[in-house]
Parts: sequence; structure tokens; C-alpha cells
Amino acid sequence: MTLTPFDFLALPGIATAATRSIGRALDSLIPGSSGFADKLSTAQSKQDQLPVEMSKGLDLDLTKEQLGRIADAVDRAEAEGADAAVVMIDGMALEVDVTMRTIRGQIDQDGGINTQIDSIVYAKPASSSSNVVGPDGLASNPDVRQIIADTKAA
Repeated sequence: MTLTPFDFLALPGIATAATRSIGRALDSLIPGSSGFADKLSTAQSKQDQLPVEMSKGLDLDLTKEQLGRIADAVDRAEAEGADAAVVMIDGMALEVDVTMRTIRGQIDQDGGINTQIDSIVYAKPASSSSNVVGPDGLASNPDVRQIIADTKAA
């Protein structure tokens, strides 16, 4: 069996290994530069979140905070390969074109069939307080709540 270059790159782990190899080669060509992996992670961390827009004529009243949460949900759907998704946010079901990052409309949740979607994404809940710190879900952990209550009582 003869492998074409495309067949070879499709083998598990080959593309990652090739990227690392190219990165090491670039590092050796540019003396005194930081590593390729460092530059790649820096570039990825500086990438701004792309906005989500509403289709023309759509009568939805969404806040900037909700649009940001929808954009985050669309990012997660896109990372999983979705093309069209329903984003569940604050009791609403919104049909979103993931590729175009456009809200197409609100879905009636009382019944019916929608065959135009390939995934459902739940938007992260709105933060109730801006001074909450720590990992997601920590404030809702019953053990943590008990520790806080015991500390306040003492």
C-alpha cells in the first residue's frame, strides 16, 4: 500500500508531530527567539472573541452581556464542529448559524420539529455578582457553602 502525503498526515498524531518538528526547525533558524510553541500560545491568547449578530428584522431584545454569553456558546459549538445550533439562554431557545455567527430566530419551545440544527448548547449562566472569584460552580457547592456558613457563625 502506498500512502500519499495527505494519507500520511491523516494518521493519528502525525500532524501534531509535524507541527512540533516545524516549530523546532523555526526555532533553530532564528537564534535568540522565544520558542514556536510560546509564540503560538501567545497569539492564541490574544485572539478576541468574535461577536454574534442578529439577523435583520429579528425582534429580540438582548443585552451585551447576553450576546457575550451567546458568543461563548457559539465558540464552544464551533470547536465541536457544529454548523447550526440552538443556544439555550435565560429561558430562551435561539437558533444560531454557527458558521456565520448569526442569530436566526427564537424557537417556540411549546412543540414542533426543527430539523435545521445539529447541536444544542447551553449558555453559561449570568454571573449574579461581579465580585465572585474562584472556579465555576464553587459558590454552588454545598460543602463550600457549609464552610462559609460555619466561618460566618464563628
